Amino acid sequence: MISPEDNLKLNVLISTSIAIRIDVYKLTVVGLKTNKEEQTIKLNPKGDSDKYISEVQKLLVSKVLGTMGGYPSYLKRWSRMGQVSTQNLKDLLKIGNIEAVVAVANSSNLSEDVLDLVWWCSTNTDQQAEIGRFLLTREFVSKTEIGKEIAAYLLEFLPYTEDVEQQIDTANLVLQDGLIDQESVNKLWKQGQRKTSLLVGFIERLIGRLPNTENTPEQNFTHPELINFKNEQSQIFLKTCSTILKKINQEYVLYRTLEALGNFMAHNNITQANEIENIQSQVEKYIKNNSFDNNPKIEARFLLAGVSEKLAVSTISAHGLMGSAIRKKLSHVLEPIQLALKELTTPE
Repeated sequence: MISPEDNLKLNVLISTSIAIRIDVYKLTVVGLKTNKEEQTIKLNPKGDSDKYISEVQKLLVSKVLGTMGGYPSYLKRWSRMGQVSTQNLKDLLKIGNIEAVVAVANSSNLSEDVLDLVWWCSTNTDQQAEIGRFLLTREFVSKTEIGKEIAAYLLEFLPYTEDVEQQIDTANLVLQDGLIDQESVNKLWKQGQRKTSLLVGFIERLIGRLPNTENTPEQNFTHPELINFKNEQSQIFLKTCSTILKKINQEYVLYRTLEALGNFMAHNNITQANEIENIQSQVEKYIKNNSFDNNPKIEARFLLAGVSEKLAVSTISAHGLMGSAIRKKLSHVLEPIQLALKELTTPE
């Protein structure tokens, strides 16, 4: 049961706040006023603090949404599916439940006038980075000052991010135009030389604008099938893919690198396949039917056009591969790809 004193303070807070968050560690409830000033209530539980926080959340829900029993269960199911269709998203930011904040962040109805409230509600919560990534998937967010603030936070939080997919996504998202300065881009690129999951974000997002820290030159290719891959940026892309694949020890890094590489090298006459042998057969047949010269660079170009995650998913799943076992079990796939990448980054 909420104490009478806390009950009174909470009711005042609800009536004077446009957003509310609960700090479960400090046992405080913080409200944001229309003038963006914060007001804080220090809770005074007599017994179990978790149960007290639960009672506080029930009070907020009943006062704000007019429902009993805590955070609506259907929103909990839909939070990460973008299916929250309520017309009053702001009300969900006043019930002190982080799942409600996730629901708003991922809602198809999210707008700029709610964006700053969502980010404020996520501050100092365990889900702040997750919510930040949700928000940066929205194109309009990357064009706001809040977007820059989110990107700065995600970069600061990146060293503490252990999930590899989240590392890739973070790099990809913060590299959107205008979110971080060139110094930060260069620093992230340098970190990627040690932690290649970050480089995956670069080859997904910055095609045509990759840092040239090794003075990679343009190639002298003249064949029409190679002409699009002779420029400096294409060469950096191919070399970066090679760097990532040399150090593969995590499935999602491999999947997304193969997808990025295959999309970059796509050709209308080569189909992505589940087996490397199938791609090699397609290449051999296409070269023969079109009377191409016996040119290893042409073969390399066509081989890479058939690359995708299909080459790795079934093998990794079937054998439960992790770490260096991925490279060993998939050597028959990775070696031809690496040879093709080397061929296309070597002068004629």
